Amino acid sequence: MNARKTKTPVELATEFVTDSIDTAKATFGGEAGPAKESVEALSASAKVYQERLADLQAKSLSYFEANTKAFLGFWREAAGVKSPEALFALQQGFFKSQSEVALKQFQDLNDATVALVREAAAPVQDGLKKSFAAFPFPKAA
Repeated sequence: MNARKTKTPVELATEFVTDSIDTAKATFGGEAGPAKESVEALSASAKVYQERLADLQAKSLSYFEANTKAFLGFWREAAGVKSPEALFALQQGFFKSQSEVALKQFQDLNDATVALVREAAAPVQDGLKKSFAAFPFPKAA
C-alpha cells in the first residue's frame, strides 16, 4: 500500500503563514527595504510638486497681470475713440488679440500642469515598481 501523507488544513495554513512571514522579512528587511524607499519616494514627490506648483502659480499671476494691463489699455484707448466704427474696430482687434493670447496661455498652463503631475508622480511610480518587484509573484502559464 502506498501511504501518501496528506497535509491537514492546519498544516497547510501553518506552512502558508510561515512562507508569508519569510517572504515579508526578505522583502521588508534591511535598511533599504521597499517601505523606506516608498517614504523617500513620497518625500521626493512632495518636493517636486511644491517646486512645480510655485512655477505654475508664478505663471498664472504673470498672465493675470498681463491680461489686466491689456484690458485697462483697451479701456484707455476706447475712452479716446471718436466714432462707433472706430470703437467697433478697436473692440474687434482687442478680442482677436486676446483670444490668441488666451489660447497660448492656456496651452502653456496646461503643459506646466501636465509636467507637474508627471514629475511629481515619477518618484512614487518608481518606488511602487521597486516594491512590487521585490515580491515573488508566480508567472502566468
